[in-house]
Amino acid sequence: MRFEWRTSDGEARVARAWRRDRRVGVLACLHGLSGCAEQFGPVAAALGNRTVYAMELRGQGCDPVLSRRAMLLDVEAQHRDIADFLAAIRAEHPGEPIHLFGESMGSLLSASFAAARPDADIAGLILSVPVVSLVRPVPPWLRTAVRALGTAFPRLKFYPSWFVGGSKVSPPLTRDRAYQTAMRSQPHYIRVFTLKFLSELGDLIAGSGDVAHRLEKPVLVLAAGNDCFVRVGQIESWFRRLSSPDKTLRIYGDSYHLLWQDDDRELVLGDVAEWLARAQ
Repeated sequence: MRFEWRTSDGEARVARAWRRDRRVGVLACLHGLSGCAEQFGPVAAALGNRTVYAMELRGQGCDPVLSRRAMLLDVEAQHRDIADFLAAIRAEHPGEPIHLFGESMGSLLSASFAAARPDADIAGLILSVPVVSLVRPVPPWLRTAVRALGTAFPRLKFYPSWFVGGSKVSPPLTRDRAYQTAMRSQPHYIRVFTLKFLSELGDLIAGSGDVAHRLEKPVLVLAAGNDCFVRVGQIESWFRRLSSPDKTLRIYGDSYHLLWQDDDRELVLGDVAEWLARAQ
């Protein structure tokens, strides 16, 4: 189902919605890099007592402004979009608790939004595999070089997978190889981003420690033992820095990055449902 909403500057947007007549709350979802709103379908199916909305992030493959795709991350603009998206949902659901649910890069944007806007109209956050650091950290000299090249050549694009595995081929994101193969052929999938975008994403990752200290909303963090981007230990260290007095960490030792597209999806989404019920 479509959910039409507008940004504060009047831009028309369309989100994906899974509506429930009988519900106990609402989820507002943010996908990851090269993702799309439709990927939250399994979440909506598992949480049948909640209405789920998932937005298409600016700069990603379903951005209605084609010229923005793969160009800039623009965290401040993303925060404005999230605030407008939440306001549109609130207009549909007065008085109902809204939880912000992010995956991967969407988790970083969710956390940074909640830290920057502590009075945001959300009851809490679910952060699936937040990439708060990289398995293979990018050395400072390379970050400086990427930033300089991104400024000098704003349309120059590169493979984000290279910063993870040193290859233009995307690493395994799930044990469901058929799903990953199909995902790469979807219209929303973007293989290369500008160096400016990748530099901004690097800054978002680097700033996640400061975000942890300022994040005070109730939060559920999900981590995968076979994540190609971030180690469990890195997420555990970040989790300990969270200022929130109500925080929960769940680790799935055999799982890959796309938790609800992997073999342990039922366990993962069962834990999400349990945490939401307790929060309720």
